[in-house]
Amino acid sequence: MNLKNSGNNRATNKRINLPTADYPPNIMHQRYNKNMKEENYPTGAFVAFVLLSQNEWDIKKLINDCKADWNIEIPYDGNEEALVAVMGDVTLAVAIMPAPVPNQEAEHYAGANYMWKDAVEVTKSHKAHLMVSVLGKDANLLERGKLFTKVVSSCLKQERAIAVYTDGTVFYPQFYCDVASVMQQDDEALPILDWVWFGVYRTEECAGIYTYGMRKFGKEEMEVYAANADLNDVRDFLLDIVTYVLDCDVTLNDGETIGFSEEQKLRITLSDAVALDGKSLKLEYPQ
Repeated sequence: MNLKNSGNNRATNKRINLPTADYPPNIMHQRYNKNMKEENYPTGAFVAFVLLSQNEWDIKKLINDCKADWNIEIPYDGNEEALVAVMGDVTLAVAIMPAPVPNQEAEHYAGANYMWKDAVEVTKSHKAHLMVSVLGKDANLLERGKLFTKVVSSCLKQERAIAVYTDGTVFYPQFYCDVASVMQQDDEALPILDWVWFGVYRTEECAGIYTYGMRKFGKEEMEVYAANADLNDVRDFLLDIVTYVLDCDVTLNDGETIGFSEEQKLRITLSDAVALDGKSLKLEYPQ
């Protein structure tokens, strides 16, 4: 499978470069995916938790921000606890939960964010959260995902919003909104870095990058491990492949090869995941 001639890629040129990071040992060795079973992340399940410093929100501000930011019109029925709207083939719901995310789950996953050193401490301080979901069996998954990200980014404009927990980590609000903003410049752009977390994991032999978030698009999660490779390069390599898979709706299969030229043939293997629950695709890294 040749990525070089794979068609118009709507996300590669829109991505925000991730900062060079020092990878702390605790991040490199710990599994941050204890609940990541396939049945917990079914295809089409777009769910996020916007963490709040206090149990309050401005529902009318959210409605106005969705309109101003994205031209999304959400009807308001006077309910101060939740917004529920049927929009074509999807159902959007935003509801305030007057308590932290249960079982310290958000704090656990905050530790995976190697780009935000204060993620755990900030997450520990949350007192309530907004639960955001976009569901709909018949809706296009990419369009559903874009609507989801747009609404979450508008939720992050709430005065009490301090972070968002979704897809394997807790995101810094400005980072999430910056990624989402590519859709304001080009509505066809894909906010890959808000949809898929590129986690870091080390085995005894080498370090690598795994994805967390592909299953909601009906795709297998991916892992790339390489000895003596720069993890930023590995991450960018995997980001390019994820973008290709989602943008072109490609299914990678066990035993196939993939490459960025006619000559390059990198092996694809489906096997038990290293850093994740269940199966994952292992992609050979070019040396």
